[in-house]
Amino acid sequence: MTAKKLLERNGDFSNSPLIDSLHRVNDLFEKYSAPYAVIGGLAVVRNGALRTTIDIDILTSKDDWDRIRQSNPKNFVTGIDHAVDKKNNIPIDVLFSGKEWDMVIPLMAAKNVREYDEELHAWFIDLLHLIELKTAVYLKKKKEDGIEIAAKDLADVVALIENNPGKVTDGFIDKINLVIRDEVRGIYLKVMNRSIR
Repeated sequence: MTAKKLLERNGDFSNSPLIDSLHRVNDLFEKYSAPYAVIGGLAVVRNGALRTTIDIDILTSKDDWDRIRQSNPKNFVTGIDHAVDKKNNIPIDVLFSGKEWDMVIPLMAAKNVREYDEELHAWFIDLLHLIELKTAVYLKKKKEDGIEIAAKDLADVVALIENNPGKVTDGFIDKINLVIRDEVRGIYLKVMNRSIR
């Protein structure tokens, strides 16, 4: 099932304020030649998971975001690490590449982990790096806040593995960042064992 079809299950895709805002975000970043990648809920949905989301999470560099923000884009209210699309009132969380998030792996540079989705007309984090990112967020939240808070991110990792059986294989897992590879492999094996039963 394509991302577009998956999103259509949740309503009228052609009139979705979230997707309209996504296109506006893409136009904004393209105007300033600033690499970005959609991460978070929309990226999880794009990769086959049945999930809802109410905002857009963007990965970019702090310098690029500062440049965009200082230009006072007319269609957005912007802050240090967030924005709101004025037309649809959709919140946009902006995360910056680097180590300041205190996760087991640094947030990767958007330009190195993104792929363009022709149907959705936006740049998204690729599946491998999305699984890495979601696993790193899960481990951070589990350590700091407990499994109850981290469960949503773990559920995203499980859903990404379940919904991409032809892509997520042993060879795919071997490409995961060494720091979290064993964690991802453990989740992968549990998902595969459950699906065999």
